[in-house]
Amino acid sequence: MSAKVRLGIIGTGMIGHAHLEASRECTGLEVAAICDVHAGRLQKAAAEFAVPNTFKEYRDLVASDLVDAVSICTPNNTHMPIALAAFKGGKHVLCEKPLAMNARQGARMVEAGGKARRILMSAQSARYSDASKLVKKLADAGRFGDIYYAKALWLRRAGTPRGWFQDVKQSGGGPLIDLGVHAMDLMWWIMGRPRPVSAYGVTFDHLGRRGEGRGGWGVNYNPGKFSVEDQVAGIVRFQDGRALGVDISWAAHTGDMYWLRMFGTKGGVQINPECVIYETEGKTKVDATPLLGRSNAYAVEIQHFVDCVSRGEEPISPGRQSVVVMQMLDAIYGSARSGRMVSLKTQ
Repeated sequence: MSAKVRLGIIGTGMIGHAHLEASRECTGLEVAAICDVHAGRLQKAAAEFAVPNTFKEYRDLVASDLVDAVSICTPNNTHMPIALAAFKGGKHVLCEKPLAMNARQGARMVEAGGKARRILMSAQSARYSDASKLVKKLADAGRFGDIYYAKALWLRRAGTPRGWFQDVKQSGGGPLIDLGVHAMDLMWWIMGRPRPVSAYGVTFDHLGRRGEGRGGWGVNYNPGKFSVEDQVAGIVRFQDGRALGVDISWAAHTGDMYWLRMFGTKGGVQINPECVIYETEGKTKVDATPLLGRSNAYAVEIQHFVDCVSRGEEPISPGRQSVVVMQMLDAIYGSARSGRMVSLKTQ
């Protein structure tokens, strides 16, 4: 491997652009190539970020000797095939969330990475924020006692993305797999990754199928029929009796909100919209708001990936952990379809 990790970014849309921007803050990294099926967008990104090599086909990029690793920033249904091709080409992989369309696909990616002896890191950027890192450190030190329940509300009034996001065959689902994967992964990780055993969920699509609640994110084309949910509620129970819950929408008649709290036997914490620690000293309620930095979570995430590739270390968000998160998402979707609680069989 060269002195710097040579990275190829596959997909130069909004999230790919965020990876390109964040890469400017990283050390030991060279963005050596980018890839996109849209020629105009590809050339624009190459010029803006001075990337020397461009590809229209990801297979050509991963088969080349120009890069050591790739960042996958493409629609969800392409994550697995690109990752499998990258591992075949001997490349390390940073894959945007969700890891795949479902847990089965994610498990195939993990297996392929293991056989190739290459890193598969899931781009769960929420783990890399200043607030999340502080809360995780405090939770591991026992500051909150036993975190027995965690809850996230992530509600958008008009935030349905355009294009492939609305097509279940390309996305795998709606706000649960798009936004919920962040919230559930973060809560589960801070709780110490307990084993999930059951899940219950309900989904709705009342506004989305009427074309209401559209937002500005996504690709400007019409995929046809709206085939995902626009709102979801779910709860996951763990083997030790703890639980986490989510209420998430792309489109709903409510105000925008991202609120995430965790409840422990010794204290509690809010991570969003701001970090607040809730404790009690005797009969006195004590609320503390930590003074946090303003790190770019994408830059921290990518720097961590580069460091892991350079040192041969396992990342903070390995693909194998994201497979368990995908199993929880799959179970909530399965429960919503059947109307019954779904049991999970995880290791």
